[in-house]
Amino acid sequence: MHRTAPCFPLLFLLLMPFVAQGQWRGGDLSFFPRMEEAGYAYKDEQGVVIQDVAGWMVDQGMNLARLRIWHNPANGPEHALPDVLREAGRFDEAGMDILIDFHFSDTWADPGAQHAPAAWADLSFEDAKDAMVCWVECTMKALAAQGVEVDMVQLGNETNPGMMHPFGTLDNGFGAFADLLEAGHAAVEAVSPSTQIAVHYAGISGAPWYFTQLQNAGYTPDVLAISNYSKWHERDLGVLADELTALSAAFSRPTLLAEVAYAWTTDWNDWTDNIWWYGDESDGYAFTPEGQRDYMVALRNEVDALAPGVCLGWCYWAPDWVSAMGPQATNGSAWENAALWDFDGVALPAWSAFQD
Repeated sequence: MHRTAPCFPLLFLLLMPFVAQGQWRGGDLSFFPRMEEAGYAYKDEQGVVIQDVAGWMVDQGMNLARLRIWHNPANGPEHALPDVLREAGRFDEAGMDILIDFHFSDTWADPGAQHAPAAWADLSFEDAKDAMVCWVECTMKALAAQGVEVDMVQLGNETNPGMMHPFGTLDNGFGAFADLLEAGHAAVEAVSPSTQIAVHYAGISGAPWYFTQLQNAGYTPDVLAISNYSKWHERDLGVLADELTALSAAFSRPTLLAEVAYAWTTDWNDWTDNIWWYGDESDGYAFTPEGQRDYMVALRNEVDALAPGVCLGWCYWAPDWVSAMGPQATNGSAWENAALWDFDGVALPAWSAFQD
């Protein structure tokens, strides 16, 4: 079980077609179905209701849709395969590339929780791996059957502690985790050989150690995906750019900022506790509409200035997760003050970061 890294010049040549057409400036767009079902009206910067939100986002410069998929979510179709098929078709038709983010869970998978789907809980490791492979293959075949070309797949989401616990836990090292990733990689490749495979780690500072351990266990993905939020991770964008360069060089692989975002206010518009708050800012970027814009433009400029092949781009997490459930909702949006629409549904200035 060994995927050796190609030499960096070869990697550069392989990436030349993508580099020539520009980097990804994407969005994790998995909340749209719930917001629209609630009757939310997204508006442009002039306050006019947007009739075709996907097309409008493409016009702003967004060129990648990241969609998470859960195995058997408790809330029915939310983040399940039917949702993903419909939304992938929608954004693909609008002209975006597609990234499928497998959480390998029935719910959120992140550094604090990596629970295997309940349907796999009583299986042996080998049977759980087979079930995972089956799910990945079926998902990829279903997307292909409706004409959607998947540009990238994430095997797991923010897999700092491994994934699919207890099967892919890191308690006893990286071996079982690497075995699952190898099997998932092969499953994607069997259906869609051109799809790039990413493994996703939250925070640039721990990434070199993490990917070294994974490589030592016999697996290195095509792409090193990183989350970076000023709330939890590197606040200095220049330092972030330097560390992305070093990470890419160490493994002869491109990186991707799979999750980034920034708040535009510390106010709230529903009774759901917000995640972003005072003290989460990066120096020089206030939590204002202009501060959010300036932070995202600065991040874009740092990524654009990197050498070819170092970073494939960035993806704004949950620009669509607005306070759509009403001002009294306790089950509304915890991200309303970091979305890319304000409390009146008007597009914020940070959309300019997606443009050249």
